[in-house]
Amino acid sequence: MKKNSSDRFLELDVLRGLAALGVLSYHYTTRYTELFSPASPPLFKFPLGMYGVQLFFMISGFVIFMTLGKTKRPLDFIVSRFSRLYPCYWVAIILTFTVIRILHLPGREASLTDAGINFSMLQDWWSVRSVDGVYWTLPIELSFYILMFVFFLTKNLKYIEIWGLAWLIFMVWSSRLLWIVHWHAPGWLKISELLNYGHLFFAGILFYNLKTQGNAWYRHAGLVLCLVVQYMIRVDNIGPMVVGVFFLIFYLFVLGKLSWIVNKPMIYLGTISYSGYLIHQNIGYIIIRYLYTVHANAYLRFIVPALCAILIATAITYGVERPAIVYIRQKYKTWNQNKLVKD
Repeated sequence: MKKNSSDRFLELDVLRGLAALGVLSYHYTTRYTELFSPASPPLFKFPLGMYGVQLFFMISGFVIFMTLGKTKRPLDFIVSRFSRLYPCYWVAIILTFTVIRILHLPGREASLTDAGINFSMLQDWWSVRSVDGVYWTLPIELSFYILMFVFFLTKNLKYIEIWGLAWLIFMVWSSRLLWIVHWHAPGWLKISELLNYGHLFFAGILFYNLKTQGNAWYRHAGLVLCLVVQYMIRVDNIGPMVVGVFFLIFYLFVLGKLSWIVNKPMIYLGTISYSGYLIHQNIGYIIIRYLYTVHANAYLRFIVPALCAILIATAITYGVERPAIVYIRQKYKTWNQNKLVKD
């Protein structure tokens, strides 16, 4: 197990980078082909890359529970999440919307009103088109943050494993048995998508507790139930196997057997992964479409947009994301200090 000076688990940074790279590869090969039916095939197809999102959710469960465990005041968590998520997201919206408006991408164009609503990160809650397709995961993440924040406010974090087990049972019931009693889940619950992905966040929490609090049979049993839920709500037979592999990887991480994946290039990919995730899809599609028009070969049709995504993500990470985090959190720290003086 490796940590850096900011008390981050470097293995998770690397896994985050690999997940982002997998999603990028899926979009630039398999998904692009499905959407635009190009005349010639891509360099390769990587449909498994779509499951990088499930890995993201597991990492979020681990990290957010760890963050809340160190949080003293509610506003600390709000400022922390806002500074991390929103500034570079807003830049990604503006950049992607502008590029699409100028260069066009048929079937992927959002209106100015839609773009404005996207700034809330809750566009799916109002059935509004996302400026970029990858944004569909963000309201799910935000729903999870809100739920965990409620547990924090009500001092229920210490009972999270009980609540999580109850949620898994409810997921099983809702996926298989609700039709019998003709009961439909509330609209807000469907919009949150936690009925489809909540088990992955909970798995991340269980792995955090395994790592920090030690072995307990019920934690392993909970992880088995998470896999059962993944199988029951599956849309294909591959998903449960891929998620099972993610669980094995997390077990290696918990046991301290994953430090060999930590190296500077992979940490770098993890560092820019959020910005890269936000801007790679539609801008990448526009680049690929242009490369098809100039008859570029399959290698260039993958490498060029991937390099562009990395360069743009680097600029946003170091030009917007990190400075914004430092600025907002420093302002908040100063405000707290001044408040203490006045009190």
